[in-house]
Formats: sequence, C-alpha cells, structure tokens
Amino acid sequence: MAKYVFRIICLLSALTLLYPSVSPAKTAKPVIAVFNFETVNTTDYLGPVTARYLMTALAYLGKYKVIEPEKIEKVLEGAGIGEGEAIETGTAATLGKKLGAMVACRGKVTKKGNKYTITVDFISTANAAVITSNSANVTGEANLSKGIDRIVGLTKD
Repeated sequence: MAKYVFRIICLLSALTLLYPSVSPAKTAKPVIAVFNFETVNTTDYLGPVTARYLMTALAYLGKYKVIEPEKIEKVLEGAGIGEGEAIETGTAATLGKKLGAMVACRGKVTKKGNKYTITVDFISTANAAVITSNSANVTGEANLSKGIDRIVGLTKD
C-alpha cells in the first residue's frame, strides 16, 4: 500500500515539475496520452480495454486532460502499431508530443494462469524519460479495472 502511495506522489510531483506554475484562474490540466497496452500470453483486445480503464480512471481523478481514444488510434495507425503491440519509450514520447501531451502512458497486461499483472509506465514527452512505473496484480480478467484503480490510487489494496 505504501509503495502505491509513494508512486502516485512521485507521479504527481513529476507532473507538477513538467507543468509550469501559473495563476489558479489560468491553470489548465496536464495533458496525458494513454496508448494501447501490450499483451503477453493473453488476447490482444485486453490491451486496449485496460488502456481505456486507465483513461477513465485518470479522467475521474479530475486532475488531467486525457486525449481522446480516437486521436490515439489514428496516431498509432499512422505509426503502424497494432493492438497488443509493444510501444518503445522513445516512440511513446514522440507520439505523445505529436498529440500535445506532456505525459505518455504505455502499459502491458501479462497473464500467467488466472493471474494478471498490469504494468504502466508514465513517460515525459519532453525528454522520453520514464517518470514512474507502477504495477498491480489481479486474479481474473474481470478484475483488470481494479488493478488500474490501484495503480492510480483510487483504491488502497
């Protein structure tokens, strides 16, 4: 639990550093691009589904502007990246910057038996550095959203 809180604090701190301070009346939300997740030992559709869970969770927090999935899909298609494929750090940063994002998120869903591991990397589009990497383990495909909720700090388990 403490490691999740620490990771979220690190992510928020990094986003604060990336986003210049301005008066509260003029403050806009940091823009985040969430790319489809890579899938390992599971069906390809779980990558985009899990990425959508992350988009929803980040939007729910109300602190970020999440780029629309349709725009993400167009950029991925233009780059020749299909569902369930891995996205390299530099590519994620470049595509995120092209979309106007300050942070790009890439992830992976790995299945082993009935257990799933979700890993999410938050990448600065300014310098292609991984700001933080978070992961969660869940049992069963139906609990992938719970894993995302843990990663972004919506739940504490």
